[in-house]
Amino acid sequence: MNFQDIHIYYQQLNFDSLLSQIIAEGEPVTVPANKNLAFDAGFIYFCTEGSLSILMPENGLNIGNTIELMPIGLMERYCPLAKFDYRSSARVQLVKISWEDFDRLFLNGDPERAQALATILTYMSIFTIDLHNERRQVSSYQTIKPMLYRYLYRQNTHKGENEGLALFIIKRTNMSRTHVFRVLADLKAGGYITMKRGKLISIDRPLPEAW
Repeated sequence: MNFQDIHIYYQQLNFDSLLSQIIAEGEPVTVPANKNLAFDAGFIYFCTEGSLSILMPENGLNIGNTIELMPIGLMERYCPLAKFDYRSSARVQLVKISWEDFDRLFLNGDPERAQALATILTYMSIFTIDLHNERRQVSSYQTIKPMLYRYLYRQNTHKGENEGLALFIIKRTNMSRTHVFRVLADLKAGGYITMKRGKLISIDRPLPEAW
């Protein structure tokens, strides 16, 4: 199980009618590149184009990214103690709907909508577990290794994001810059990866099990 396989499977689920209804009833919101989403009280947000990084506000550690139809603000609604920042790497389009409209769409009287919400929240949990497993490996290299595949996948699916590979890793792990650059330099010198201007272009052969 890895992020790419799970995400592709999730994208094949049919939420088209739900998304259309959210767009029809909601208000469009644009977050420019490298900006935080500014919450309006009493609203839930859904990304319709692009993805937002989820950050811990105390230290800026990147703990994940929003997925399609993730109800941004729902955690904060039900647990006001939960505090997260949501930041764009490239321009992101969202739709916001009021709490009242959210409850009407998902919770009040439509079992299919309630099931859709349960499915979305379940996948949010799965992605969280996958991230925790990825970043709690025995060695730092075992943490970096799957992040190369995750980075390459994001580069192929989220056009316009310009984050370099080293920064992508550092912001999500708090590893030292020196260590991350050394690992990437060794992988590049060994012919395992191709990089250009700090970005990962390709993984050219199976990555070594240990570094």
